Amino acid sequence: MIYFYLAGSVILGATGHLLAKAGVTRAGSGLIAFFDPVVIAGIACFGLSMALWLPFLSSRPVSVAVPATSLTYVLVALAAWLIKGELLTTVQWGGILMVGVGVWLLNFK
Repeated sequence: MIYFYLAGSVILGATGHLLAKAGVTRAGSGLIAFFDPVVIAGIACFGLSMALWLPFLSSRPVSVAVPATSLTYVLVALAAWLIKGELLTTVQWGGILMVGVGVWLLNFK
C-alpha cells in the first residue's frame, strides 16, 4: 500500500514539472509566469506530490525514501519522449535504466 503513495507522488511530481515547463514556455520565465494558470496547476501538483510523499517518507529510512523520488526524473524523461517527441540518446536511456535499477536496489531487502 505504501508504494501507492510513492507512485502517486512520482506521477504528480512529474506532472508538475511538465506543466511548469509548458507554462513558462507560454508565459516566459519572469515573475509573470507565477500567474499563468498552467504554472499554477504545476505548483499545485508539486504540493499534492509532497502530501503523498510524506507517508512514504515516514515508513522508510531517509536514505531509501529520498532517492526513490528520483523516479520522477525517469517519468519526466519518458513523458517528454512519448508526449512531446523529445529524442533521448543511448546515454540518456542508460541513465534512465541506472536510476530505475538504483531505486530498486535501495528498496531491496
